[in-house]
Amino acid sequence: MHPFSILTLGIFVAGYITARWDLVTRLYELAIFAWDHGVVTRATKGFAVLSILFFLLILPVERIAVRETDLHPRIGGGGISAREQLKRRGSF
Repeated sequence: MHPFSILTLGIFVAGYITARWDLVTRLYELAIFAWDHGVVTRATKGFAVLSILFFLLILPVERIAVRETDLHPRIGGGGISAREQLKRRGSF
């Protein structure tokens, strides 16, 4: 390789390693900051509250919907298709 290319490649690699190391140290500092300020605890509480709301509100509605569709199933072959309806009206 040309000496200039080797130097350019070396500078690029050094910059890349420095940037990655900086990101790792910042992530570590952010994790410590989050732990010190109770972010993990608040996130856990929020997850628990949302889970409880899901189990109390969404799941019963889903069970009611399943029961209703079992009680009143749609007849698949009883009706005519939309295409057939349009043909009969002359719109197709």
